[in-house]
Amino acid sequence: MYPEEIVLPMKAELTDNGFEDLDTPELVDEYINKEGTTLVMINSVCGCSAGSARPGVLMAVANSNKKTICRFETYPTDV
Repeated sequence: MYPEEIVLPMKAELTDNGFEDLDTPELVDEYINKEGTTLVMINSVCGCSAGSARPGVLMAVANSNKKTICRFETYPTDV
């Protein structure tokens, strides 16, 4: 399990930019099965996520012409 002081700022980076945390398997199933397109970001504290994935998905959403409802999943070992 990662320390809370590492995980929470990375969650906040997404939620502060309009993402909703899907923190249970039931929420993931609910949103994946809705009609339409859902953008799901798999969040992690690894270097790939911190260096590329979060910045990239935030840039993509910020530059989209479409109304975007964003969700992210946190690894079960995260806080």
